[in-house]
Amino acid sequence: MKNTTISMIGEQMDIRDELKPIERRLATLKKHIEQSDIYLKFKGKKALTDSEKILLTSANDYLKGVMNGKTTLPTKAWKAEYAKLTADRNRLNQRYVSLKDEVKEAEKSIRKSVYSILRQERKRQIRGRLFKHKAPLYN
Repeated sequence: MKNTTISMIGEQMDIRDELKPIERRLATLKKHIEQSDIYLKFKGKKALTDSEKILLTSANDYLKGVMNGKTTLPTKAWKAEYAKLTADRNRLNQRYVSLKDEVKEAEKSIRKSVYSILRQERKRQIRGRLFKHKAPLYN
């Protein structure tokens, strides 16, 4: 039981470690997609307000830094990767929660067994003391 619990906890840690880079990449992709959407929204527009100009310039500068010299925005690829990583994250989160519940149940079972053993030991000690202190029947 102990080894099973330890392996479940180990698997939880592995899942947590697997989720970290997915979460980071999702945050990056979200920013890429947001900026490309802003850029595409204002790119062809003729009369821009000052705030729209600022948004367009900001999005353009951000995307220049991200694109590494490429000229075509890979928005579709970013959205596909985002969807795939979101599905992976959801699958891993479900497994993590499932393992968490299994570990909780295993710990509960272990705790119950330990308490049972302790109660039995206590009863044995009490019986031993009573037997030791009883007056002999034949003197």
